[in-house]
Amino acid sequence: MTDGVLYVKSYFMSKTLERNETRISYRVPALEKGLEVLELLSGISFPLSLTDIADRLGRTKQELFRVMACLNEQGYLIRDSNQGYRMSTKLFELGAKHASTEALIARATPHMETLTHELNESCHLNIVVRNKMLVVARVDCDADVSLAVRIGASFKLHDRNSGQVALSFLPEEERHKYWEQSDQPPAQIKKWESEFAAIRKAGFRTIDSLLIVGVQDTATPILGADGRLLAVLCVSHIRRVGESRDSSRISSAMLQCSQAISSEFGPTMLNRPDIEGNTVN
Repeated sequence: MTDGVLYVKSYFMSKTLERNETRISYRVPALEKGLEVLELLSGISFPLSLTDIADRLGRTKQELFRVMACLNEQGYLIRDSNQGYRMSTKLFELGAKHASTEALIARATPHMETLTHELNESCHLNIVVRNKMLVVARVDCDADVSLAVRIGASFKLHDRNSGQVALSFLPEEERHKYWEQSDQPPAQIKKWESEFAAIRKAGFRTIDSLLIVGVQDTATPILGADGRLLAVLCVSHIRRVGESRDSSRISSAMLQCSQAISSEFGPTMLNRPDIEGNTVN
């Protein structure tokens, strides 16, 4: 057993003793065990077996078996073919209902509706939750053909344009922690990091979709008064036959929209960027 595992095990055992000493009434043992499991797995990026989880929490497999089965059945955990457990996105989706997120959505929606009307394109709003992008809001357009992203969808930051834009505006320390937990090779991380400065300077990025052929993705950050990243505004544009690849109309409108949303939380932090300078064809 490694020193790290011994430390984690000792920590959780000491916390259990503290709870036993300080909580005399209103104890719900099964709930406590479930919360311990969720807290443990929330900080681990790889699946753990029931034996591993029990060992790290200082409990027996028999104590946790029914708790794990319940969390799995309710959708909070995912069990893989090797009987390893990891977190699902259900807590991410519940977190999207938090009051601060609701306030963000409430302030952003009118501006997103204006953007959708101007471009006749659907748009959506993503936030960073536990190292993933989570879609929390969407405004649909009236066009006969458009692309819409499901609310509640989540994905790794480096897998999509919006996530890479989010990474660009996260503090360097947070990006470093994210890369440490990712499975990306150092050369690829270095390449992405070299692109982030240009994204920060431009205030947006447009690239061909990393998921769908024939779609251009544009993403721009929503920043708070202190410059902290609040969300990322996104438009996925389906290119029509014979249409120019020039996306400056979309990026210009999105920048105005993102700055309008940001101004709801304080002075706008982004400078006016070079619209043509950050479009990758």
